[in-house]
Amino acid sequence: MENATNETSGAKHRLFRSKTEVFVFMALYILLSLLVIAGNSLVVVGFKNIRLRTAINMFFVSLAISDLLVGAVSIPLWIYNLSCPYFRSCVEPNEYVTVFYRAFDVFSAMASISNLVAISVERYFAICWPVQHRVSSFTRYYIMIFVTWSYSMTITAVYSVEFSPTWTRYRGSLVFVAGFALPLVIIIVMYSSIHRRVSKMNAHWKRTNAKRSALRKNVQREKRTATTVVIVTVLFIAAWLPFFVVSMLWTFCRSSLLGGRGFIRLMDFIKWMHYSNSVVNPVVYAYRSEEMRRLLVKLPVRVTGRAEQFPGIVRPGNRNN
Repeated sequence: MENATNETSGAKHRLFRSKTEVFVFMALYILLSLLVIAGNSLVVVGFKNIRLRTAINMFFVSLAISDLLVGAVSIPLWIYNLSCPYFRSCVEPNEYVTVFYRAFDVFSAMASISNLVAISVERYFAICWPVQHRVSSFTRYYIMIFVTWSYSMTITAVYSVEFSPTWTRYRGSLVFVAGFALPLVIIIVMYSSIHRRVSKMNAHWKRTNAKRSALRKNVQREKRTATTVVIVTVLFIAAWLPFFVVSMLWTFCRSSLLGGRGFIRLMDFIKWMHYSNSVVNPVVYAYRSEEMRRLLVKLPVRVTGRAEQFPGIVRPGNRNN
C-alpha cells in the first residue's frame, strides 16, 4: 500500500490533480492538522487537571498523544508528499522523508488501535471486577500503556525492514492482522463480555431491589465511560476500514481497483478519512464527559487569569462553583 501512497504523491501521477486541487487539499490538511493538535492538546491538559485521577483518564491521555502525533507529524509529512511534485524546487519527495513518513504513519495508526485495545481491557476489568479494579495499583496501568506503545514500535520496526522483495510486497498483511484484525477481535470479545456481565448484574439487582447500592452506582458510572469508548472505537473502525480494505486489495487483487484519476480520488478519500479520525475523539469526550465539558468551559479563565472577560463562567471563590 505504501507504493500506492508514493504513486499518489509522485510525479508519475501529477496530472491527475490540478494545482488548484492541490492547494485546496493543502489548506484543508493544514486546518485539519491545527484542529487535531488543538483538540488533543486540550484533552491532555483537561484530563491532567481533572481532580479525580482514574485509570481510564491515563488511557485517554495516551490515546490523545497518539492522535496528537498524527496532527503534528503525519499530516504535515503527507502535505509535503502531496504538494512536492507541484513545486519546481522539489520535483520528487525526498526518499528518506518518504521512508520516515511511511513508518511513522504505520506507527501512529498502531498506537491508536493499541490504545483502544488497552482501554477495552481496562473497561472489562473495571466493570466485571469492580472491587479489584478500585484497589489496583496504578503501576499495572502504567505497564499496560508501556506495552501498548512498545507493541506499536515493534510492529512498525518489523514492517519497515525490507527483508526480501516478497516480504516488501506482502508486509501490509502484517499491519492488517496485527494492527486491525487481531485488535478488533480482542475489542469485540471485551465489550461482548462487558455486555453479558452488565446484563447479569442488572438482573441480580432487579431481583434484590438494590437500587441504591454503591457498587451498582459505580458500575453504572463505569458503563457510561465504556459507552464513550465504544463510540470512539466504532468511529475509528469506520475511519480506517476503507484504508485496510484497499490495502489488502492492492496487495492481493490490484486489478480490482480503479486506475488513473479514479484511484487518486479513492486515495484522497482514504487519507482524509483516517486522518480526520484524530480530530473526532476530543469532540466525543467533550460531548460525553460532563467533567470534561466543565473543565473546557473554565479553561479560558485558567489561561488568561481574567474571569471578567468570560461572564458565563463562575469565578473562583464563588460558593456556587
